[in-house]
Amino acid sequence: MPTSGGAGAIVFGSPVSVGHVRPLMPLAKRLVQRGYTVVWAISGDANEPASVWREPLTALGVRFVDVDQHAPFPRGASPEVMSAGMLVALYRRIVARAIDVSAGAADAIRAAVDGAPIVAGVYDYFAVWAYVAMRRLGIANLDVVVSAFPSILDRMPPLYVDDPYYQRELSGLRAAGFGSFDELPRAGLLPRDPGLRVLNFSSPRLCTDAPPYVHVLGVQTDALPHTDDLSAAPAEHQALAHRLKAARDAGAPVLLLSMGTVVTRMFARMSPAHVAFLKRLYTTLAASALRAGAVVVASTCDSSAADFGVDEAALGPAARDRVIAMPFVPQPFLFAHGLVDAMLMHGGANTFHEAVVSGVPLLISPGFGDQESVALAAAKLGVGVAVESISIPALEGATPLDRVADGILPAMLAPGNPWKAAATSLAAHVKLENGLDAAEALLLAPR
Repeated sequence: MPTSGGAGAIVFGSPVSVGHVRPLMPLAKRLVQRGYTVVWAISGDANEPASVWREPLTALGVRFVDVDQHAPFPRGASPEVMSAGMLVALYRRIVARAIDVSAGAADAIRAAVDGAPIVAGVYDYFAVWAYVAMRRLGIANLDVVVSAFPSILDRMPPLYVDDPYYQRELSGLRAAGFGSFDELPRAGLLPRDPGLRVLNFSSPRLCTDAPPYVHVLGVQTDALPHTDDLSAAPAEHQALAHRLKAARDAGAPVLLLSMGTVVTRMFARMSPAHVAFLKRLYTTLAASALRAGAVVVASTCDSSAADFGVDEAALGPAARDRVIAMPFVPQPFLFAHGLVDAMLMHGGANTFHEAVVSGVPLLISPGFGDQESVALAAAKLGVGVAVESISIPALEGATPLDRVADGILPAMLAPGNPWKAAATSLAAHVKLENGLDAAEALLLAPR
């Protein structure tokens, strides 16, 4: 593996969402440490500007490029783009952004590189604009990171194929000279470019059905919080950790309820039925956990404990001392300190990997996209249970919520349960992998 760099610049590109930025941060930090100039460009939106990442990325030693300042993307919020369903609108935004911002992004990246030779480019698979910008810059060696569970790539519903808007934007990319778009991109997102490698930070033990063109590198265990960081944590996180440790020392298991910021906000926009489903999930499982003697930590995002039905009015007096509802739960921190015995989640790939490495059994009610694949994988591996989902009503092998509450969750919270045994065993094997080392070696090796 290379141990020194300094031979040029490496360009990163990503959307603004945390789930598409965070998986790339350890690699960027490592490359800076090796002496490379790392330039990271992000294109955001009016409601989520790229500028929110300036400070954390600059702290890594990265040269940050705020694409919004050079090539804003107002078309992304236009009625023409957003009039389709959620998934079709996503595809429209991705290809339209590639048309609108790639030239300005390329110019801004060129200025940030400041004459250094660019030796490679790395981008998140949602940032098709970054691929186009990097090709405009003549970067020969490109890697795209799929920040999702990779089995989804061959299962994405091909709604984009017959969408005239998507096809029109794709034609625009072809007309601009990008021949890799002569064929439909894989999954609507991955250009069929022979010089483009597809990388993923999952584990071959977790995702056994990834497409053959994906390099599954292993989980980035180095990037997870470590157990020696308690004193450096914010005071409120330390207080939460001490409270949960005291509860567990007294024999009370801990259930974490966290359906993720993206899913929670998306359901709030979709319909009252989706909001009601989230509330039923939280209330039903919290009540079950309380009956089992557990302490419940509930992430409520932008809502209140009452909105999620995890207040005393919904759960009774037991909630007063044994339910902790908070907008933001530092779940990687709690995982690192072994303070979670079971978790309800949405099936996001990043959280799934954090939970697996921490040996935490899972209840997964998937929201969309790769989350269905994550739920199925957890059940197949014996580390979790797929729970009914309002957005995926035909979820394979899904267990009705009432059945989970009546029997499965109490068993999952009990000592010596099979899910915990499977999760502990799997964690021991996955921890032996090092996706960060594998990515660095692959990226810097001669092609």
